[in-house]
Amino acid sequence: MAGDFSGDETFHPAGDDPYWNESGWFGFAVPERDINGFVYYFHDVRTGIAGGGPALWDPTGEEVYDCLFYDWRWQQPPTGALDFDDFTLPNSLRHRVVEPAHRYRLSYDAPGLEFDLEWSSLMAPHTLGDGTGGAPHHFDQPGRMTGSLVLDGERADIDCYSMRDRTWGPHHPGARRPGDYLWAIASPEAHWHTITVASREPGRDVVIGGYLMRDGELGELVKGTRRVLSRRAGAPAQVVLDAEDHLGRSLHAEGDVRTALRWLGWPGRMTFWTLTDWRWDGLQGWGEDQEFFPREQIRSLIR
Repeated sequence: MAGDFSGDETFHPAGDDPYWNESGWFGFAVPERDINGFVYYFHDVRTGIAGGGPALWDPTGEEVYDCLFYDWRWQQPPTGALDFDDFTLPNSLRHRVVEPAHRYRLSYDAPGLEFDLEWSSLMAPHTLGDGTGGAPHHFDQPGRMTGSLVLDGERADIDCYSMRDRTWGPHHPGARRPGDYLWAIASPEAHWHTITVASREPGRDVVIGGYLMRDGELGELVKGTRRVLSRRAGAPAQVVLDAEDHLGRSLHAEGDVRTALRWLGWPGRMTFWTLTDWRWDGLQGWGEDQEFFPREQIRSLIR
């Protein structure tokens, strides 16, 4: 649900859990070239340690060691306290708040990749975790990313729809069970996002939250399922989402995966991080299907 997020434009005070962490993510893509990418950072206010960075991939390389670019780092020199309004990580990733909860500037300059991007929101953040029961706080927000990047000397203009998120609270290693992070945007009046988790029925993941924006009217997703129709080298190739919002509106979305990074950023889990071509309501929109597994289960899927 939406709310007042003015107090969240800061790095939050840490709780008592030793696994407390805070992170933020922005997605972007060059869909006509099947390129997907992210800017992803984390920061521990207790230790002054921050990390993360950017990544870019396409079908020519879908591992962190052979993708177009990868500089998401766990180990970076301590930064000390960071100002959320304007901070720079040791690997040159810079994050600036232009207009709280609405506009952000992201830049990076290192051998092989440089970019200058601006993100602007399509609506207020949508809360999917309020920190109760030991769970972290979490929200997601759809937007648009514009700017340019230079990859290995080749310039590309960026003008795409995008999703961002913020999470703060306990971030334990691994994943208790498989799950998925799905989203798609066709226009400012037509987009959706959901998180699903594995059910007891193999191959059927259930919706635990999300939203549907249809004709400019926002609804909370209250139930639904996600299924993988086919896989390619272990990763999802075709995905279907069927869901319903609190207004009684049904959503049927079919996704064709264009590229899938095998991402091992967080300890104890692996994510198939995809660029996905989604179709719903007679519309087409780009987005993602991030499918994550505990490491024990990903072995049985791939081996």
